[in-house]
Amino acid sequence: MTATASPRSSESSNTLTVAYLGVLASLQLIDPTVANTALVQAGRSLAMHGSTLALAASLSTLTQAATVLLMGFLGDRLGRRRVLGASLLLAIAGNALTLAAPNAGVFLLGRGLTGIAMGSVLAASFAAVRAVGAPGQLARDLGLWNLLIIAGFVVGSLLGGVLADSSWRLAMGLVPLISLLCLPLLPALLPPMPANPTLRADVPGLLSIAAAMVLVLSGVSHAVEGLTAPAFWLPSLGGLLLVAVHLLIERRRSEPIFPVALYGRGCFAAAVVSGIAWNFAQSVVQLQTSNFWQVVQRWSTSQVALAQLPLLLCFGLGGLLAGRLMQPGRRTTQLMAAGFVALVLGVGLLAVIRAQSPYLALVPGLLLVGLGLSFISVPQSALFVQEAPAHCFGAVTAFRTTTGQLGFALGLAASGAMVNGFGFASLRQRLLALGVHPQDLTDLVAKVRAFLSQGVLPDATPTAKVWESAVYGAYASGLAGTLLIVALLTALLGVISLLLLAIGHGQQRQGQPSPGDGAPDVAPLA
Repeated sequence: MTATASPRSSESSNTLTVAYLGVLASLQLIDPTVANTALVQAGRSLAMHGSTLALAASLSTLTQAATVLLMGFLGDRLGRRRVLGASLLLAIAGNALTLAAPNAGVFLLGRGLTGIAMGSVLAASFAAVRAVGAPGQLARDLGLWNLLIIAGFVVGSLLGGVLADSSWRLAMGLVPLISLLCLPLLPALLPPMPANPTLRADVPGLLSIAAAMVLVLSGVSHAVEGLTAPAFWLPSLGGLLLVAVHLLIERRRSEPIFPVALYGRGCFAAAVVSGIAWNFAQSVVQLQTSNFWQVVQRWSTSQVALAQLPLLLCFGLGGLLAGRLMQPGRRTTQLMAAGFVALVLGVGLLAVIRAQSPYLALVPGLLLVGLGLSFISVPQSALFVQEAPAHCFGAVTAFRTTTGQLGFALGLAASGAMVNGFGFASLRQRLLALGVHPQDLTDLVAKVRAFLSQGVLPDATPTAKVWESAVYGAYASGLAGTLLIVALLTALLGVISLLLLAIGHGQQRQGQPSPGDGAPDVAPLA
């Protein structure tokens, strides 16, 4: 007599597998955080300066942007478990090269390979949630997946910070160690997944979108230099032109890597816009508050990490709640609307920040931001799954990572430029009020401008105390103005997302089914 697994044991197994996929996905957040923490020491050790150091900081992001759709396609063609295993091995190899690097060239090679691996792990783990989760429980599983990503990130970033205090090479060993521990669990927890070896690679589509994303992200990262700076507008314009070329190519292909018709679907467009919005807001809040605590209030790296915990915990637990609330057949519009309201209110509350603002005054804003991010993230993720056609499921769901990278890069660049602009606007008045002689203004203003754009303190001068008082006030003022603008922009993107959702629901009522509706575990999110 054959033993049959009980429904309860099957559900427990599904939950464990989804949790495992969340831990894998957290590597994509842990890796850049640890690498950026260790980069200052690594730069000194390997004599990396200027453009080389900047490339080391951004290379993994660029290689991830260039290859994530390809990795999603390979998941469809070869099977996601196989691709996940290969990606973990690549992560181990890339980080091993980085931590053992004798020179800058080997360090850069390791970071580039790691970027490819991290994008693949995130895309494959996200796509695998649908396949391994309980039927009809996609939203709940995505909430659990989201929670484990945050939990893994919190623990991993804290460990990475501790290791970085001892040695940057030790810190760079954290991600390969986690990957090595996770690798043997892959065949035990993750069942074999269907592969479609008949799929053909859309080489022109893959190359054009990869080049477009690299150019756009490269250009956006230089926005802090000004919108007229060639380093901003040349690659940005080139990237946008390549996006247009990519769309023309895909319209004419019988098996495109990414069906252009998806952009005409309201629910998919809502997923894209809301994904850009929440990554934009999240990057501004996390990066700029971290800079504020570290540079203005002189907190240590570990103190900054602990200060972010209310946001991260609320994000993780809120995602679990959102997954429970958003069952198949229930409307997602209310959940996403509540998320945008909480996010905008949270960012708005943080806009009261001043140079001497106590931490507790910022906690309510951090909690609301975390809750808002979670209530947007879960339905946004589910919409990508719902809208992805079966024949290109991996590539379309991997596009969620691409939209996230774009939103994050926009937030990083725009907030840096706005903090600089708003802070600089009141700087001369602040310096004159502090008794600085008019003939000394030019030199001090130049040093403060460098600080506002780069977060680097100038060398001590006879007027150090004067400019410190001015610069900290200017930085806080610039950050307050930036957060207010970000709240307004996020509200606008939220309204657009909700309008697109309404259009998508109208398309469903008119009998236009979502491309992914044929999957047994995906119900239309009405």
